[in-house]
Amino acid sequence: RTGADVSHAATIICDDGITFSMSGTSLLPGNAHSDPPVGKSIRIKIFGTEGAIFYTGDDRDTQSGRLELRKECGGVEVHCRDLGFEFEDLDQEGIGPESLQSFIDACLGRKDYYVGADSSVGLKTIQTIDAMYRSQVSGNAEDVMC
Repeated sequence: RTGADVSHAATIICDDGITFSMSGTSLLPGNAHSDPPVGKSIRIKIFGTEGAIFYTGDDRDTQSGRLELRKECGGVEVHCRDLGFEFEDLDQEGIGPESLQSFIDACLGRKDYYVGADSSVGLKTIQTIDAMYRSQVSGNAEDVMC
């Protein structure tokens, strides 16, 4: 356990009537420092009426990352093959999470970067999480504050 272990789930109803469920956890099996090391298996799955998006990887294998779009009609597209999968810095004496180091390098102009979500997406994410927490306390559905 890291002290930051979290599990969450929510049902979200959008203004246009679309309803979706989401869940996530950082209670990931695996221990990079055990003998032998065991990687954390990361899987993000988003399902829709016309298909699904899967993002998977193993944090011990930087080449394991895969972003896959599976269409209801049977087509499969693999995207971002060359980005790799860098989940965290596994060195016990390391300088922190790989995502943080990549962010710092990009800010300092030392590294090219991919904008997967801009600040407006980040803000909407925080507003959604805030509504989830308020809903937990109130026991009712809560609006996302904009």
